Amino acid sequence: MTLEDEITEIKKKLAEHDKRIQQLEKIPVKEIKLAERLIGSKNGLTRLPEKAGVSEENIKKVYDLEHNSFTIVKIFGEDDREKTKNTTLLVLLGYKYIFGNDEVLSQEIRRNVAENKIPLDNFSTHLKQITPSLIRRKGKMRSPKTTYRLTTLGEANAKDLLKKTCTG
Repeated sequence: MTLEDEITEIKKKLAEHDKRIQQLEKIPVKEIKLAERLIGSKNGLTRLPEKAGVSEENIKKVYDLEHNSFTIVKIFGEDDREKTKNTTLLVLLGYKYIFGNDEVLSQEIRRNVAENKIPLDNFSTHLKQITPSLIRRKGKMRSPKTTYRLTTLGEANAKDLLKKTCTG
């Protein structure tokens, strides 16, 4: 192989590399970050069952996974207060292990509560009852930017609740 052939080969590889970079630059950053969180040695749907001690099939019975969110489809509780608490814990646990988000917007928790036909009348009151022991609030009440995260005790309770929900 002559020097000119080697140079031509290198130019060809650089052109292919440039073309690939241009294709990647067209992908929105948000989608790249989501893919980075979901792709790896352990994605969310294998990490959550491992942490909670339940099977992946059972997780899919509780969480209806979409692209970058999910909906809780199986919930139990004796009254609206308990159902709201249980939904909140499962949402926070799911976002933590499936998507790697420690903090979740209150609007997303509200959406999941509403999807399960639980009245939102006393939503804030129900969350106050489990704050700060099981969850922590960041932001002002009734603000669209308010987020919640699990405490250590809350995470343990959420894992137990997930086990009960999967077996019940």
